[in-house]
Amino acid sequence: MPIDQLQQMLPIWPDDVRGGPNPLLRSAFFAAVASKHRKIFENRTTAAEEPEGILIAAQDGVAIKYTGTQLNQYDADVFFEILHRSRRSPLGTVVCFTGAEFLESIGRVRNNLNYQDLDMSLRRLKRGTVDVAWRSPSSRPMAYTGSLLAEVERDTESKLYKVSLFPKIKVLFEPSTFTYLQWPDRKKLIRAPLAQWLHSFFSTHAKPFPISVDWIQDKSGHGASRRADFLRTLRKAIEVLQVQLDWQIEWTDDDRLKITHATTESQKRHIGRAEKRRAVIEANKQRGLLFR
Repeated sequence: MPIDQLQQMLPIWPDDVRGGPNPLLRSAFFAAVASKHRKIFENRTTAAEEPEGILIAAQDGVAIKYTGTQLNQYDADVFFEILHRSRRSPLGTVVCFTGAEFLESIGRVRNNLNYQDLDMSLRRLKRGTVDVAWRSPSSRPMAYTGSLLAEVERDTESKLYKVSLFPKIKVLFEPSTFTYLQWPDRKKLIRAPLAQWLHSFFSTHAKPFPISVDWIQDKSGHGASRRADFLRTLRKAIEVLQVQLDWQIEWTDDDRLKITHATTESQKRHIGRAEKRRAVIEANKQRGLLFR
């Protein structure tokens, strides 16, 4: 394949993982809420105005506004699978699939309700608009504005779905900007959206840091109005992660959640590079090469 086409492609990750953009996974963009509790996100004072996006809670360093029907962990599964099926062709290329094979890939059974859910999710991903800004590991400012899907169509004769991505979406997959999600693990968490959110969030960190209950509730987008209700859901999510994935979970003395999970090969390489950078910086300080 010509180099110019390769430059227009997503990274080629293995079949048993899915690529997810860190800025979206470190936020409430794909919220840990049930589909029946979705909200409409838009700001406008009159019907004649173009709606403006609503600010989405996110980890420090990430700024997100979203306009459209709230997305949740089901939509995340659909988006990850679209990315996965698109990664071997230049961005903008139409990807075709049947509803049956797609539902099987995301761990859902084939029935009328799940076909309807898939149709509606693809429409949400196409119609919603996101403005996301963040900084690369080298502190370079980065941004993406637009819908997550460029085109969505279902052929009336063949019944095939035809979906494509905007070429500009590649900015969400620059080096150290995305994470490999272990797909078999994620599919074990399908009926526990908060567990799915925790899995996605902590997977983006090679060395996860302890986080508070209030922080989790805010950044996961969980809609519980009472803290006690959220705590019950969080305890269930923690239990699912422990039982299904054997994650090690404990509470710190200051009541923060600390999670330990297996480190992937890419995360080990990231840790090695970070430690090497720190060693170089420290050595240069000792030699007086860095000054302010």
